[in-house]
Amino acid sequence: MRAAVLDAAATLFALRGVDGVSLRDVAAEADVNLTLIRRYVGSRDDLIAAVFAHVSEQLARAVAEHPLAGQGHGPDTVMGRWVRIGAVLAISGRPMSSDAIHNPVQAIADSLVAGYGLSDDAARVRAAQIVATALGWRIFEEYLVDAAGLDDIPVEVLREELVHAARRAGATPWPSPPDPPTVAR
Repeated sequence: MRAAVLDAAATLFALRGVDGVSLRDVAAEADVNLTLIRRYVGSRDDLIAAVFAHVSEQLARAVAEHPLAGQGHGPDTVMGRWVRIGAVLAISGRPMSSDAIHNPVQAIADSLVAGYGLSDDAARVRAAQIVATALGWRIFEEYLVDAAGLDDIPVEVLREELVHAARRAGATPWPSPPDPPTVAR
């Protein structure tokens, strides 16, 4: 029952936003009695925190199962749900759990150690940078495409380039090599 509630809430939060979903909406989507949500999950804030932890665990598992692969963009993907829920938590000042068991950033770091042989410190730095870039693109994709005049490039191509850029960043040792020389004009 708890998993059904968390999955239903994650789907609704990703589609309509955290603040646009009531406990009644979640109960209806999960096909459970509203009082059971309060009993097994707690308050609305408890539900939001539990959903973020649940989606974080799913994302960490997906990264571990498919290391160095892209994790998707839309609200129907685990990464899409994680980004949308996490962004709302961050912007609203609500806590975002980084519990080691449910930590997709650490899962990415682990995949960088295994896939590219980075040191633990380098992998953790690069994983944080990769997640920051992924979050930024997913939150601002529409704006970035418009502002950079990228409308003529299919969004799937841009998203695939983001995956390739993340792999390059993940394979780069830390500290970074020197910056390239500036070209005189």
